[in-house]
Amino acid sequence: MSRTLIEDGAVWQTDRFITGHTLIVSDGRVKQLMPAEDVAVQPGDRRLAADGRFIMPGFVDLHCHGSDGFDVMDASAAALQGLCDFVARQGVTSFLGTTMADSRQRIDAALDALRDFVNRPQSPLIGVHLEGPYLNAAFRGSQPAQHLRAPQPEEYMPWLDSGLIKLLTLAPELDGGGELIRAAIERGITVSQGHSGASYEDTREFIAAGLRQVTHTFNGMAGIHHRQPGSFVAASEHPAVNMEIIPDGVHVHPAVIRLLLRLVGAERVLAITDAMRAAGLADGEFGMGDVAVVVQDGIARDRFGSLAGSTLTMSQALRNLMRFCDLSLAEALPMLTRAPARAIGMYPRKGSLHAGADADIVIWDEQKGVQATLIGGEPVYLAPSQ
Repeated sequence: MSRTLIEDGAVWQTDRFITGHTLIVSDGRVKQLMPAEDVAVQPGDRRLAADGRFIMPGFVDLHCHGSDGFDVMDASAAALQGLCDFVARQGVTSFLGTTMADSRQRIDAALDALRDFVNRPQSPLIGVHLEGPYLNAAFRGSQPAQHLRAPQPEEYMPWLDSGLIKLLTLAPELDGGGELIRAAIERGITVSQGHSGASYEDTREFIAAGLRQVTHTFNGMAGIHHRQPGSFVAASEHPAVNMEIIPDGVHVHPAVIRLLLRLVGAERVLAITDAMRAAGLADGEFGMGDVAVVVQDGIARDRFGSLAGSTLTMSQALRNLMRFCDLSLAEALPMLTRAPARAIGMYPRKGSLHAGADADIVIWDEQKGVQATLIGGEPVYLAPSQ
C-alpha cells in the first residue's frame, strides 16, 4: 500500500504544533505521526516536503453560497466544480454548499446538482446547509422577501430525507418551526437559528428542543437590550450552542468578535465566510439568486443597502482572526477546523490530523498563506512555487 510522507514541517496535534515529526498518510487517511528519524522510507512512498511550514487540518466552512463567479443556486455542475476548485485554493477541504430562500423548484434543482458532487473523491463539498426559506421577514437581511414562508412538511420533508442536509437555518418562531426542528434532529441534522426575531424566552425553549447553533451571529437577529436580552444571550448561556461568525471586519466589528471569544470561548465559535459569487473577483454587479448585489470595496450589498453575503475567503478569515483578536495561529486555527467539524458531528474524522482522520491537509506559510491543499491524501492544489 503506497504512502505519502509529509516531512519537515510543524504538524498540528490537538492544540499545538509539533516539529521533528513526519505525518504518514495511507489510503486517504492519516496513518500516524512519527519522529522523523524513526521513519523508514519504503519503495513507492511519495514524499512531500513542507520546508519548515505548518502542516494543518484543512479548513471547514459551514456557510458558503459561492465564490469566483459561481453560486450554489446556479444548480449546475460547472458552477459547483468551479466553486470546489476555488475553495480548495483557499485551504478549504470541507464545506457545505449553502442555499438561500427561493422557490421550491429552484431549491430542488440546486439539491439535485449538489447530490452529484457531495462526497466525490477529492471534492471538498461534503453536504448542504439549507439556509431558509423559513426565515423571519423582519430580519431577512438580503434574503428575498417574496420567497420567505412558514415551514410546510410537504415541502421540507423530501429535503430532509435526501440525506444531503447537514445544517438547517430557520427562524424557529414561525408557525411550524418546532415541528421542523424535531424532524431535522430525528435525521441527524444540526439546527441553527438565523434571520430570526425570537425572544430570549423562546430561544431557550428552542434550545431545549435541540437547537444547537446561531447563524452568522449578530447579523439577521435582534440586538441585546438590558430588559430584552434576546436570542444571543439565551444562546450564549447554553454551553452546547455554537456561534457562527463572519470575521471580515464588516459584518461584525473586531471588538465584538473579541467580546464573543471572551464570553463563550473559541471552541464554540465557528468561522464562516458566508461568501457569495463575488469572492475572489473585482468589485462589480452580481446576482445572488433573485437578488441584485453591488460589490464596492469588497463589500456586497443589495439595492436596499443590506449586506448580501461576503467576499471573504477562509484563508483571509484565519489571518483576520489572528489580527483582530491578537491570537497565535494555534489559538485561531480550531475555529476553522475542529469547532465547525464538531458542530456537524464530523470531528475527529474532519478538522483533525489524528490517526484515522481523513487526510485533508493544508500546508501553510506565515507570509504566503496556503501552499498546498490535500483532500483524502491527494494534492488538489499546489501553489505555483511548489
